[in-house]
Amino acid sequence: MIAVVVIGATALFWGIMGVVMSILPEAWLGFLRQVVEDPWRRFWFTQGIILTGLILIIGTSTFQGFWLWVSWGVLVVIKGCVLLGASEETLRMRLMSRMLNWPWWIHRLSGVVTLVLTALLTVDLILHGPQLF
Repeated sequence: MIAVVVIGATALFWGIMGVVMSILPEAWLGFLRQVVEDPWRRFWFTQGIILTGLILIIGTSTFQGFWLWVSWGVLVVIKGCVLLGASEETLRMRLMSRMLNWPWWIHRLSGVVTLVLTALLTVDLILHGPQLF
């Protein structure tokens, strides 16, 4: 039961993030800029990213498409570790400036991909997730 709630909350968070990335990419980039510049926010944000990846790795072992979720979880954990461990200010700012120079359609497309992954995770949770009864 707890796995359903945790993975469902992860899917809900991803869905909200995908909607914001698709509809308001400038607001999403403003939020990311604040996170990258403030060390305290960056620490907690990267901890959330790593926790999300670990939830995907551990919590989706009974799912039909567990290979997709485990590989995606590993990529998310690696991304969080890189953001957390990037002690050089130049690396973080270089990544952020590169992301800010992308065209808007790339940000919107990444939001749509996030929404598709959210839908797939939700369907997999409903059909093949942990049994409640």
